[in-house]
Amino acid sequence: MGSFGILFFIFGLVDYFVTGIAVEPHSKIKGNVESLLELTPWNWKHLNTSLKIDSPVTVDVALTSHYRLTGKHLNEFFKLQTQTDCASILKAIPNTKGRDGVYTIYPDMKTRKLVYCDMTTDGGGWTVILNRMDGSVDFYRSWQTYKEGFGKADGEYWLGNEDIHLLTTRTKNELRIDLQKFSGEKAYAKYSNFSIGSESEKYKILVGGYSGNAGDSLSANNGLKFSTKDQDNDSMVKSCAVVHEGAWWFGACSRSNLNGLYQKSALKWTWKGIVWYHFDKGGVSMKNARMMIRSKI
Repeated sequence: MGSFGILFFIFGLVDYFVTGIAVEPHSKIKGNVESLLELTPWNWKHLNTSLKIDSPVTVDVALTSHYRLTGKHLNEFFKLQTQTDCASILKAIPNTKGRDGVYTIYPDMKTRKLVYCDMTTDGGGWTVILNRMDGSVDFYRSWQTYKEGFGKADGEYWLGNEDIHLLTTRTKNELRIDLQKFSGEKAYAKYSNFSIGSESEKYKILVGGYSGNAGDSLSANNGLKFSTKDQDNDSMVKSCAVVHEGAWWFGACSRSNLNGLYQKSALKWTWKGIVWYHFDKGGVSMKNARMMIRSKI
C-alpha cells in the first residue's frame, strides 16, 4: 500500500484548524479524515504527515469553510453596525420590537458598547443606563469607574457617564425610571427631557417634564453635578456620596439616589439605600430600579 493509502488507512492524532464566519455553527466534525474530506463542502489542504515506527500516523489538515450572508440577514447585520442606541435599532429593524435583551450600540459611532434594550415598555426602544435588581454588583465606586461604566448588560450595571453624555447630547432624549418595592408594588417616573453634560461640566444633569405615578423625586436635582466617593461636587460640608454610600446628582444631598447601597429588605427612613422618596414618603429602599433613555428620532 502506498503512502497515500497509509495516510487514510491508519489514523492517529488529527490536527485541524477551522476559520470563517457562519450564520449558524457548522455541525460537529465526526468520523475519520477520509470521510470528512469526501463529504464536506469545505476547501482543504493536506499540510503534513508524519510516520514513526510502531506509532500512529499524524495528519495536519487545514480546512476553510466559506459562508455567504444574503438578503435580510446581511442587511440587518450592517444596520446593527451603525446604531447608536436602542431606539435607532428598533427604527432600523422593526421586528426587534418586543425582543428585550442585550444589544450592541455605538454611542460615538466607533466604540462598541453592550447594553440592555427594553423593546417592550411604552413602545420599546429604551436604552437601559442603570439596572438594580439583586445587589450582586457594588455601586459604591470611584469617579473614573462611573465615567467608564461597570457591571454586565444582562445583570446589574451602570452604562457609564461618558456614554450617557454622548447619547443625550447628540439627540434629545426622554428618561424613564421603573421602580419596584419589596412588597411587589411597582411605579414609574417619566421625564420628557433628559441629558447630562461633559466631564468638564461634572456630568451636570438637565431633567424636566415629569409624568408618571412614582412621584417626582428628580426634578429638584436639575442643574446639579454628579458626585462620587472620591469627587465631591455637592453643596454640603460632608460628601453626600460618602454619607449615603452611592453616587448621584447631589445638592444638599437628595430625595433620590438609585445608585445607593442595595438593601436586602424594605428598610424605612434610611438614606443608605436605593431611594425614591416620593414613591413612599418614608425613604424606603427599593428592590428593583431601572433607568432608561430613549432618543426622539
